[in-house]
Amino acid sequence: MARTHIDLELRWGDQDAYGHVNNVAYARFLEEARVRTFWLGSGRERTGMERHFRGDDPAGPKMLVANQQIEFLRVLEYGERPITIELWIGKLGGSSLEVHYEIVDGAAEERTVVARAISQIVIVDGVTMRPIRLSDEGRASVSEWMDEPVRMRRG
Repeated sequence: MARTHIDLELRWGDQDAYGHVNNVAYARFLEEARVRTFWLGSGRERTGMERHFRGDDPAGPKMLVANQQIEFLRVLEYGERPITIELWIGKLGGSSLEVHYEIVDGAAEERTVVARAISQIVIVDGVTMRPIRLSDEGRASVSEWMDEPVRMRRG
């Protein structure tokens, strides 16, 4: 499977009044995984995708989240073991890509997926904020990290 892995420590503030990781925290986990993959290149694997989707030029290309779905499968308890976000590209368009994720509980004995998610990302011009086509280099870097799309239970 062509997935990158991002390990994230849970924070005390991620939990809700019931002692479970709050659903709002999941959106932050996905955001952090995208930043580490597409901007910093600091996941477990070096993907090479960060060179094509972020520029230091304010007028350069930007990634915008157009749509995001999260499906919660199990309760995640706060703990000292990091969670792992598995991230891959499930679909590639002309100016967009779908980032797919599985969030894995690091405290579980066996691999336990607690949530699945899909973010539809549109690449836009930094000035006009209008969609732009993915560069050939960007498309090539993404294609190495494509895998089967997430299958949501609903929708």
